Amino acid sequence: MGFCILNNVAVAAAVARARLGVQRVLVVDWDVHHGNGIQHIFEEDGSVLYASLHRYGHGFYPGTGGAHAVGEGAGRGFSLNIPWSSSGYGDAEYAAAFERLLMPVAREFAPELVLVAAGFDAAARDPLGGMEVSPAGYAYMTAQLRSLAAGRLVVALEGGYNLRSISSSAAAVMRVLLGDDPPPLPPAPPCRSAARDIVEASHAMAPFWRSVAAALGGPQAQPRSAVARPRLSRAALRELYGTRAYPRRRRRSRWPFKWRATTPSAWRGAARRRPAWHRFMYGDE
Repeated sequence: MGFCILNNVAVAAAVARARLGVQRVLVVDWDVHHGNGIQHIFEEDGSVLYASLHRYGHGFYPGTGGAHAVGEGAGRGFSLNIPWSSSGYGDAEYAAAFERLLMPVAREFAPELVLVAAGFDAAARDPLGGMEVSPAGYAYMTAQLRSLAAGRLVVALEGGYNLRSISSSAAAVMRVLLGDDPPPLPPAPPCRSAARDIVEASHAMAPFWRSVAAALGGPQAQPRSAVARPRLSRAALRELYGTRAYPRRRRRSRWPFKWRATTPSAWRGAARRRPAWHRFMYGDE
């Protein structure tokens, strides 16, 4: 489902396996829309690893590609979806997704061929995507993928709705394919919502990939959202308890209070108490 009559990348992956003897194919889809057609074609095929970074939710088309969609049957764990829950993500967020999740899984998969569904509608100034990826960001992702499969990398041009964004981004990708080094990205951490999106996708992949489970602290790790107590809105509480006053949590008195010294040791203790998803994305610093 989408704007394509023929799914070029899926056809290329199938031909590479059937006629060229390629055993493992990695398909990376950085188009801002989820490639539900590619995923559906290889959903039960463990020889094709499909990885997609796309916007998800809030009515964004096509509405598929949640982190829980990991494949079916023999293909479970071979559909890697990194669904962005908001717009405005740029180079820092995409680089973090590559560094923390996509590249560790790709190295463990050890593909013999890498295909990229290169839609440039996540580029800055695209009227539909709402993202802020720069040409340098696309060059960085291309350089990362070039390190796989002994450099056997194919980039197929797909979506994009701003000609200047498409041309500048495609030119940056071509320079990397021709052997140039990508321009350095300024060091910047991902925003908090993107970090949570990456962690959610990591938890979905942890049962299938040792590298992800190890980074999360073992296969027994659970996402924070899975164990957190749900919070109900006031309208939901009124519906639950009726028109009578619903129970309120008692507030502890703030008087008398005690001052606590903010020493470096106290700061280190606060770092140790940060949630697991924060330590996974940002470390203890």
